[in-house]
Amino acid sequence: MPSQDQHSVIVLVDEERTIRQATARHLREAAFKVVEAAASDEALKHLESSSTVHGLVTDAHLPGRINGHELASLARKRWPDLAVVMMSGHSDATSGPVPPGGEFVAKPYVTTHLVPVLNRLLGRGS
Repeated sequence: MPSQDQHSVIVLVDEERTIRQATARHLREAAFKVVEAAASDEALKHLESSSTVHGLVTDAHLPGRINGHELASLARKRWPDLAVVMMSGHSDATSGPVPPGGEFVAKPYVTTHLVPVLNRLLGRGS
């Protein structure tokens, strides 16, 4: 877990470039270091190649060999201490399931809910 003076590293996965860039900017303004990915395959490469990733924020619906649900579940199994947040603009059954220990943030509320959720999961002060 990072100390208070270190930036927590977050892998952010969303196929929609404008949403990904806006979310990344929001996280960087909250003192997170963000690694962006557009698909699950790219996100997995980042997770597997770095021992310094603290969190995963993924859209539920992603291109790649696995979708966002599967990515979140796999990440929680392989890296149990990883903070995992799923987000989606859909409010129906296709938005779940969230893996145990993970959180869900609806996209309309990303700017108000994502940073507090990550801070809580990572044990960071707000």
